[in-house]
Amino acid sequence: MGISKDPKGFRWAFGIAAVETEGVKQLNTLPGLSENPSAVGLLRVEEQQVPIATSIVHRRQYRTTRDAVIPIHKMIRELETQGVVSKTHSPFNSPIWPVRKPDGEWRLTVDYRALNEVTPPLSAAVPDMLELQYELESKAAKWYATIDIANAFFSIPLAAECKPQFAFTWKGVQYTWNRLPQGWKHSPTICHGLIQAALEKGEAPEHLQYIDDIIV
Repeated sequence: MGISKDPKGFRWAFGIAAVETEGVKQLNTLPGLSENPSAVGLLRVEEQQVPIATSIVHRRQYRTTRDAVIPIHKMIRELETQGVVSKTHSPFNSPIWPVRKPDGEWRLTVDYRALNEVTPPLSAAVPDMLELQYELESKAAKWYATIDIANAFFSIPLAAECKPQFAFTWKGVQYTWNRLPQGWKHSPTICHGLIQAALEKGEAPEHLQYIDDIIV
């Protein structure tokens, strides 16, 4: 259990409660549901027309830490098999930037800082985290369930003309993303908006959402 204090003086306690409900048991029987942590779904939306860079950005790959080479190679193979990335030839190129997660696993991100600088703006729709905390504090409920949508960005399809700008190179082969990439400045806003729209269409219970995290 962790406790934190925000600028307005509210105290927040965070912990994990292991609750096994009949609904969870039934979910686990669905075929193909969360087969493994690397599994990627596909959101049923139109291919997204995202802002395109105003000029070509080409950056060489950095030297990659030895510990990351095998995990990243395996990850790219898995993503290619699932159609998330594919081989390409593009004048754009950004370097892979592997990030080690707290559990020791690696996350495949690309350093899109240079690309972000020449990408047109997009109206942000992501809510302020502190405002969400204050909204939670105002509710009568004492217990909440949290849902973290796995690989949410990778489930959002991109339009063909938007893909070349996201190219990266690994082991002499150039790839690009067919889905929304991590590390690009507009990915959180686009992801938040699409998930918000999906929740509004359905019969979701009262909830709060922050990008791919949902509290009910």
